[in-house]
Amino acid sequence: MIYVMSDIHGCYDEFMELLQKINFSPADTLHVLGDVIDRGAESIKCLKYIMGASNIHLLMGNHEQMMLDALTSEFDRDGSLMALWLGNGGTEVLSPFRKLPKDEQFAILDYIGSLPYMAQVKIGEQNYVLVHAGLNVVDVPTIGDIKLTSAVILPMQHYDDLVWIREKFFRKKALPKSITIFGHTPIPMIKSRNDGKVWRDKRFKDKIGIDGGCVYGGSLLALRLDDMAEFAVKKHGNV
Repeated sequence: MIYVMSDIHGCYDEFMELLQKINFSPADTLHVLGDVIDRGAESIKCLKYIMGASNIHLLMGNHEQMMLDALTSEFDRDGSLMALWLGNGGTEVLSPFRKLPKDEQFAILDYIGSLPYMAQVKIGEQNYVLVHAGLNVVDVPTIGDIKLTSAVILPMQHYDDLVWIREKFFRKKALPKSITIFGHTPIPMIKSRNDGKVWRDKRFKDKIGIDGGCVYGGSLLALRLDDMAEFAVKKHGNV
């Protein structure tokens, strides 16, 4: 079975409960659409678990990108990249990260630096594009008489859009003949509800949002692509 989750944000207990709820096994595959870290207290624990599981594939999220930029950039002379990360929940990660042995720190940064920004999965005749924040189809330039298919649009995406975009993606038409599955924007920000269900674009029928806002008191969601079954675990305790 193939599952998709997103935006775990250090909610380790909820992550473990959700894996148990879907009966996740070595025969299954899980795609996590970024933002494993920041905001939640057990971010490093979540990240290390995923790093140790060969059948869990992580995509780059804006929080992984911020961490990588803050800790590896040679151009952050004024500390702005570090300030951006810490101001967006990185304080929950920096201290435990610095307490790790140097070889573990380097391994984590190497891992994050190698993360892809998108993935594609095909179930039967249905194509799925997996990405953290979404795609910028609006600003893709027309090229003569070339039809704007997925094969043309996807290579033209900028990594900033893939990890940061919001309304310009989920309020617009996305890819032809594909369903884009994304996180990043909590479902209550798209549709004013927090009922532990994924968001499906009923207008264009070409995108699914799966960020249930767990770290904010919502739910951690999983979607099984084989049959589109949904699973949810509510945030434990108080936020």
